Amino acid sequence: MRKIYCFILFIGLQFIPLIASATILTGKVTDVKGEALPFANVFIEKTTKGTTTNKDGIYTIDLQPGEYDISYKMLGYKKQTLHIVISNEKLIKNITLAEEIYTFNEVVINADGEDPAYTIIRKAIKKRKFYREQVDEYSCDVYIKGVQRVTDYPKKFLGQEVDMEGDIDTTTGIVYLSESVSQFNFKQNDNIKEVMISSKVSGDNKAFSYNRASDMLFNFYDNLIEVGGLSERGFVSPISNNALFFYKFKLIGSFYENGEWVNKIEVLPKRKNDPVFRGYIYIVDNSWRIHSTDLFLTKDAQIDFVDTLYINQTFLPVDKDVWLVFQNKFMFHFSVLGFKGNGMYVGVNANYNIKPNFPKKFFTGEEMKVTDDANKKDTAYWKDARPVPLTKEEEDDYRKRDSMERIRNSKPYLDSIDKISNKLTFGKIFLNGYQYYQRYKKRSTFFSPLIQAVQFNTVQGLTISQDFSITKELEKNRFRKIFVKGMYGSSNKHFNAEAGFTFNYRQQKFERIEIKGGLETAQFNNRNPIQPLINTYYTLFDKKNYMKLYERWYGEINHRIEIVNGLMLYTSAVYADRMPLKNTTDFTFVKKAREYSSNNPVVPNNDSVFSFNRSQSFELSASIRIRFKQKYYTRPFQKIITGSKYPQLSFDYKIALPKVLGADVSYQFGKFSVSDEVKLKLFGTSRYYVSAGMFFSTDSMQFMDYYHFNGNQTMLSTFDLRNFNLLPYYKYSTNQSFVEAHYEHSFGGFIFNKIPLLRKLKLNEVVGVHYISSNTLPQYAELFVGIEKLRVMRIDFVTAFQKNEKVSAGVRFGLKIGSFQ
Repeated sequence: MRKIYCFILFIGLQFIPLIASATILTGKVTDVKGEALPFANVFIEKTTKGTTTNKDGIYTIDLQPGEYDISYKMLGYKKQTLHIVISNEKLIKNITLAEEIYTFNEVVINADGEDPAYTIIRKAIKKRKFYREQVDEYSCDVYIKGVQRVTDYPKKFLGQEVDMEGDIDTTTGIVYLSESVSQFNFKQNDNIKEVMISSKVSGDNKAFSYNRASDMLFNFYDNLIEVGGLSERGFVSPISNNALFFYKFKLIGSFYENGEWVNKIEVLPKRKNDPVFRGYIYIVDNSWRIHSTDLFLTKDAQIDFVDTLYINQTFLPVDKDVWLVFQNKFMFHFSVLGFKGNGMYVGVNANYNIKPNFPKKFFTGEEMKVTDDANKKDTAYWKDARPVPLTKEEEDDYRKRDSMERIRNSKPYLDSIDKISNKLTFGKIFLNGYQYYQRYKKRSTFFSPLIQAVQFNTVQGLTISQDFSITKELEKNRFRKIFVKGMYGSSNKHFNAEAGFTFNYRQQKFERIEIKGGLETAQFNNRNPIQPLINTYYTLFDKKNYMKLYERWYGEINHRIEIVNGLMLYTSAVYADRMPLKNTTDFTFVKKAREYSSNNPVVPNNDSVFSFNRSQSFELSASIRIRFKQKYYTRPFQKIITGSKYPQLSFDYKIALPKVLGADVSYQFGKFSVSDEVKLKLFGTSRYYVSAGMFFSTDSMQFMDYYHFNGNQTMLSTFDLRNFNLLPYYKYSTNQSFVEAHYEHSFGGFIFNKIPLLRKLKLNEVVGVHYISSNTLPQYAELFVGIEKLRVMRIDFVTAFQKNEKVSAGVRFGLKIGSFQ
């Protein structure tokens, strides 16, 4: 079920918070027909202290005794302001808003018949940069409420049965309801610091909300609006510098508010499938600032996972000639992989301070912090702090889930859930592996699937293996894991067994220690360039035994820690007794004229010669990963990295020490690498990885100690950026110096979007290059172009060149599951 929740929350985009108070002034906002007006703005005139009506049109606002001018405002309706006297008694004020009447006041029609909206938009574009930079810094309080619903879901997902009964309200479809209150701080040049001081998640009093004010920080004064998870390219603002190239505009009319005319302008895409918004933008006359937005994105804009996303914003004055966002409202509908549903996030910003005078070093890499007691606020607190009243269905959801929480955490209930989850199915046994849950004990046991238990290679023959692990969840987000692996080769008659222990003990510092050892059969390239299942297919059905193996007794200890933010240290010590292996079988399902290659990667045509002499090694290694000005946010006992505008630098060093525990291997190796992901706005995203390495000494080495490039000689690929797609696995391994570079650019539909027959397929274009220069392979490059679907399924067409001469070409396809970080 965790996979399903993560999937739903990913679609949700997680949005944002404000502080309000107890119910002193309350009421209902309706139209002239008596219909409720949801998400109307209610605020003290000339301030940003206020609230928003809920789905039922109900509002509440806490006010101290005194006199106030209270304004009621909603797009499409006339603003209404009432003078109200507040005493110590609760005051009920029901308000009726009349529909806005749009006029064409003092509109000048151009001689060429151009719609007057274009003149307004041009003036707004000229003022765009001014308003974007008008406020250098500010702080405010933010309240967010998020509701997500699942209206339909498949019976199975990723091969597992989906049972969401009890997790979804069968009446409302609510699967997630959360509120949060934060203090939000902003300074130009993307400096953000947010502190979540309270959090409430329906049905889980121990959970912390994933709402973030920065997720709703969509600024239409920017040229490009980036919506995380929906597109690699971003979307063009209706008042961007090049908006006239992407949009058509139509003046719907104007209305008079607070002594100013406000123009309602419809925005339409010039080309149906451009990355643009539809809907309405409201521009104030003479000042040419944004008054409000009522915009949306559809699948025509090439968005992924979500069918439609609505973005509504309302601006209010916070100072003389300074307007900032008062309310954000996001609504979305999704239908993907059998899951259907919708969601809504409302954020209310209040108590702006545009001269906070932040101290030096106020803004660090920590963009958000969830306080330890954020989830410990009681009902009385939320009654006062919640500016947007709960609807009846939301109240019912809190009541039902909270009352069920004690039951759901009880041993009988958790045991009943385990009984369902632990049922054996074909998918679990053969494809995904079987997980045996003991939720009350916070423990789970995993058995690997049969698809990886039965394999074949020419060294071991038919292998039978089983991986077994027990994971125990501990307090403070810690866990420990014990694992055992066993394998028997039917042809070489060897039984291999390994065991190990992993302890993640301080997640705030990513601290982890792992101890393992045993007898294993390993690939010469310890990055495992070919998977056993793929090797099995190619061996049995094409008589190509690509996997090359040796055997080793080993003991290993690994440790990881983040020393300071952005500086990660990995250390390792390994002792190994390495033994050569030969082919022991020539079995195959097909008749091919060729013979199997030997298990000697250096001499593949001679199986009578061992690839190396038995040797012992004792290796120490250290790796440093540096990310300058790394951004992150912290939750209790957890740190989540969000990125950096600078590349990642890596320094790796390994030394093999002779005469330690009888070791006879001696060498030193170092490597430097740099990698990053660079967004190029409408042109997509580039990724690169460049490394240079050398062996400082090579006194005594065996072939597995060489540096091996990640080759691929099969049709299948995981499209890890650091992998070559036509390079032999071991032909060009080196124990000298080398340079390796990889580059890939994803256009995000920039090209295919312009081709009518292809744009409906929502395909992504990929181009790139892989490069090597070494003593074994000078000036080698692979150029590729690819097609990608949903950023997962992919096919590449690859051509290899050596010294500007074409040497090979091929096609690679598969699932993009690789990473370069």
